[in-house]
Amino acid sequence: MRASSMSSRLVGTDMGRDAQKSAALDTRSRMFVTLLASVVTIVISSFEGQMILFAASLLYALSIRRYRALFIAYGFMAAMMGIAALFTFGISKVMPSMTFSLTSLAVPFLRGAVMLNVVLPLALTCRVQALLTALKSLHLPFCIYIPGAVMIRFIPTFMHDIRQVSETLKIRGYDLSFGEMFRHPLMMLRLLFTPLLFRSLRTSEELGIAAELKGLEAEGRFVPFASSAWTRRDTLLVFLAAATAVLALYCHFRWGAVPVHGMR
Repeated sequence: MRASSMSSRLVGTDMGRDAQKSAALDTRSRMFVTLLASVVTIVISSFEGQMILFAASLLYALSIRRYRALFIAYGFMAAMMGIAALFTFGISKVMPSMTFSLTSLAVPFLRGAVMLNVVLPLALTCRVQALLTALKSLHLPFCIYIPGAVMIRFIPTFMHDIRQVSETLKIRGYDLSFGEMFRHPLMMLRLLFTPLLFRSLRTSEELGIAAELKGLEAEGRFVPFASSAWTRRDTLLVFLAAATAVLALYCHFRWGAVPVHGMR
C-alpha cells in the first residue's frame, strides 16, 4: 500500500550508510530505551537530573544522523513551547496569584525534549515488520500493539505529508516563511494546517489497514519475514541507557533535592 511503501522510502532509501548502521539496532532495544526514558523523566522533577537525560537523549537522537528531521521536529516543538509560555504569561497577568517564570517551565520543556529525542530514532529507523514483531513478542493484546505500531509509524509519514503540502503551496506561489505565518496566521491555518489534518486522518487509516494486512489476526500465528537479532550493540545501548538513568537519578537526589524558587 502507499503508506507502507512510503514508510520504506523514509526508512530505507533516504538513509545513508551511517543511518543504516544505526538502524541495524534491534527494535526491542530502542523500545526499551523509549520506555525507560518515559518512566525516568516522569520520576525526575529536578533541573539537574533532566539535563542529564536531555544531553544523553540528544546524543542518542543525533546518532541516527537524520539532522534535518531532528531540526524540523525541534522547530515545531519550539513553536509549541513558545505558545505555551505565551499563554502561561497571559494567565499570570489575569491571575496574579500564579507567578510566571521561564525557569518554572524548564523541567516540563526538558521532559518533552527528552521524549522527542528517544521517540524519533524509534520511529525513523524501525520497519513496520520489525516493530510489529517486537510488540507481539511482548504478548500484548491485539488491540494494543496494532495501534501502537500505527502511532509510531505515523511520525515519519506525517513528516512526509508536511513536505508534500508545503511543496504544493510553494508551487502555487505562497510564501511559507515564519514572518508571513505571523502576519497572516488565519490564512496559514487554512492553507497549511487544514490539509494536514485531512491527510493525517487518511494516512492513519491507511497505516492501520497496512498493519492489519501484514498477516495479523486476533488469534492467528504471526510469522515474521525476517527474524530479529540481538547484538552487542543492543546490549551496549541498553547498558548505557540504564547507566544514564542511574546517573540522572543520582543527580536528582544529590543536587536537585533542595527546591529552587521557580523550579518546582
